[in-house]
Order: sequence, then C-alpha cells, then structure tokens
Amino acid sequence: MIEFELIYILYIFAGCVIGLVMGALPGLTVTMTIVLVVSLTFGWAMIPALAFIIGAFAGGVMGGSISAIALNIPGTAAAVSTVFDGYPMKLKGEANNALGISLFVSLIGGIFGLAILGLVGPLLGKIALKFGPQEYFLITLWGITLVAVLSQGKMTKGLIAAFIGIFVGMIGMDPITGLMRFTLGSKVLSGGINYIAAMIGLFGMKEVLTQLKRSKTFKIDENYKIKDLFPKKEIIKRIAPTMTWSAVIGWIIGLLPGTGGDIGSLVAYGATKSIVKNPNRPFGEGSYEGVAAPETANDAAIGGALTTMLTLGIPGDSITAVIIGAFYMHGLLPGPTFMITEKRYFYYILIFLAIGIVFAYLSGLLGANIMLKVLKFPKWALVPTITMLCIIGSYALQNSINDVIIMTFFGFIGYLFEKCEYPVSPIVLGIILGPMIETNFRQALISAGSVSSLLMSFITRPLALAILILVVASFVLQSFTVKSNKKSEAEN
Repeated sequence: MIEFELIYILYIFAGCVIGLVMGALPGLTVTMTIVLVVSLTFGWAMIPALAFIIGAFAGGVMGGSISAIALNIPGTAAAVSTVFDGYPMKLKGEANNALGISLFVSLIGGIFGLAILGLVGPLLGKIALKFGPQEYFLITLWGITLVAVLSQGKMTKGLIAAFIGIFVGMIGMDPITGLMRFTLGSKVLSGGINYIAAMIGLFGMKEVLTQLKRSKTFKIDENYKIKDLFPKKEIIKRIAPTMTWSAVIGWIIGLLPGTGGDIGSLVAYGATKSIVKNPNRPFGEGSYEGVAAPETANDAAIGGALTTMLTLGIPGDSITAVIIGAFYMHGLLPGPTFMITEKRYFYYILIFLAIGIVFAYLSGLLGANIMLKVLKFPKWALVPTITMLCIIGSYALQNSINDVIIMTFFGFIGYLFEKCEYPVSPIVLGIILGPMIETNFRQALISAGSVSSLLMSFITRPLALAILILVVASFVLQSFTVKSNKKSEAEN
C-alpha cells in the first residue's frame, strides 16, 4: 500500500530543475549532479529523498542535450553523440527543430524504459532469488569487464582504472576475517574508503580543478520559441523507426552492469547509421535520425540501469552507483529480495520516475531560454559553489573530516586521470563492485571446498555458465572490434 502526498511532486520538480540546470552546464555530469543532490538529502525522510533524487536523475539525463546543440559541447557524457548532428542542425538555422526532437524522443525513450522496468523488474527479481555466490561473483566480474572493455577504445586504461578501484574498495576491514588491511596505520583509512566521498571527489572536486584551467566564455545567441519546439508530424513519422530500435538498444545497454546511457547512445547512433539509408541529410551534417537515436537510447537506459540496480543490487552505471549508495543511506537494500520486502518502494520509484520524465520534458520546453542563460553562469561563482557543496556533502556523510580528506584526495586523482586520458567511471564501479566480487568469490570457494570444485560449479550451474559465457564473449567481441578497426584504418 502506497500513500502519495502532493508535497512529493514539489520534491520531484525541485530535483528535476536542479538536474536540468546541472546537466546543461558543460562538464557537470549527471553523476556529479546526483552526488551533490544525494549529499543534500542527509537527514531527510526516505520517500521525499527518493522523490528528490529520482527527479534530479530524470532532469539531468535530459539536460545534457541543451549545451550539445547550442554550443557543440555535450553537457553530459551521454550527450556526446547528440553533438554529431544536433550542432550542425543549429548551424543550419534549425536549433528549434534539434532541441524539439531531442526533448520529444527523450520523453518517449524515458517512458519506454520506465514501462519495461515495471514489467520486467518483478520477473528479474524472481530469477535473481536463484542466484548464489557463484552467480553474483560472475555477474559483478562481468560488470567490471564491461565497463573496462567499453571505455571508448581504451580497454587497457579501463582495466587499470577498474583494478585501482577494486584495490581501493579492499582498504579497511576484511569482510570475512574482520582484520584490518592496507591502512598503513592511518586513522583516516581505518574505516575504509567511503565510496560516496570518493565519488564526490572524482566527479565534483575534479570538476572544480578542471574549471580552474578553463578560461573559455560561451557566446550564445539562440532564442527558442516554445511553439517551435514541438516536432512536426512529418519529422515524427520519419524518426519513429529510429526511436523504436534506439529505445530497445538503450534499455538493453542500460541493463548491462557497468555500462549506461553514454554507451547506449553511442551504440544506438552507430546502429542507426548502419540501418538508415536515406536520412534527411547525411549523418554528421544535421540528420534528424542522428539526433533522435542517441537521445532516445540515453533516456531508455534509465529504466535498464534501475532494473539491474533494484533486482540484483548491482549498479548499472556510475549514476546508479551513487543512487544505490543513497538507498543504503536511507535504509533501502536493493537486491533479489527488494521486490518482496520493499515492493511498495518499487512502486514509489516508478511513480516518481514517470512524473520526473514528464516534468523534465515540460521544463525543457518552458525553460529552454533560461537554460541558455544558465550556460553563461560565471566561473568565479560556479567554482566556489561546487567546492562548498563538495565539502559539505562529504562531511555530512559521517560528520567526519576524514571523508573530506578522502574526497579531496580523490578530486586530485580524478583530475590526474582526466589529464592522462584514463576513464574515471571504472574506478567508481571498482570501489563498489570490488568488495562484492571478493566476498562472493570467497563465499563460493568456502562452500565449494576447493578451487577445482569451484571451477566446476561455474560450469555445472546453468545461470553461472550463462554469465561466464557473457564475460568471455565481452573480451572476445572487444578484441575482434579492435582488430577490425585497426584493419579498416590500415586499408584507408
């Protein structure tokens, strides 16, 4: 039985507006937005906190396309593919069409992902109840390998970042023996690394350091008219097939542990280029389909990522990694039993997400020009604001200065990784999934009795075997793709 109060709508709306604004600002990722939003909810009641966080999630994902189209700079990683055709449309005087398509397909993609979450979530939850330590070990390992091999052509760097994250997750108390390890006698490390503090540093403080090096100011001369932001019928008819397969691709990619909307949007864009033979313009020169594909997949991935998080307790991407931490903080335990013990909260999430997606669309329509003014937000005000939120958010985790120290340290780590072109997301997922990999592996080994028996159990248990095949296939497919790309480059 759920009880819905009108005040929840205000929380969703507030979160949605914050998400849209932060998502529109170049460099301020959705992950960072959710990290800062979560830090504001410490001490809140559970349901208002859920409404606020889910609203920010929906708004942030939709907001990234605004700067991608207006400035040729994606507001979020998932909006990278939107730049390819969105900005050329703007240069051709079709900024209204580009943003209108982006907002419309985001609405459709989000609703599709939400509907599949509602239908598939309970079913997947029942399957997850059959998972043992072997299955959990393999599926978390798969998540690590996926985020590494899909690190946009940087598989080796992705693996290095993931293993660094796994090591960081092992600092502190051994989950099986209770002994301290890798603390070097430091009181700061004795309680382990709070991964939310690490994420605030990796995404929030890192951006502060990055902004300090930027001097570019944005020239914006757009003036969107609301009536022009509704796509014409002929445009909707043209992009309808693209929306269909992109929504499916986005949801499936979002479902895979460790991936997310950024990868889903790139895959959908690539698939659309291969399928559509007669776009209104060549791809890269202002194609309607080129804007529709990534934006549909990006929002459909929300439902997929939440499905994995709620039913398996495994974050689908870095955004849901933050959200799962917020759930733990507020007393919710996502996982196989979530659909049984916390079913009413599942329905709250569905309702809040539905309202958030609609609010994000309406806010984008009504507030597009306001969003453009936000892009002119001066750096001298932006940097100290983010710094203050990072410090307050990390300190509020446990009312400890240790978390502020950890946050600051990881801010510098994130900045160095960015300068060296190493992906940051694998570190985050390594910190979260690392302890799960270790604990489930050791539990599986104890129950099997020997290494040989454990290896046999991976083959004799049908679910474990299926996941093992997916792990191996991920590496094989990536290796094949890399070789094919090198061959194509050599021929060209």
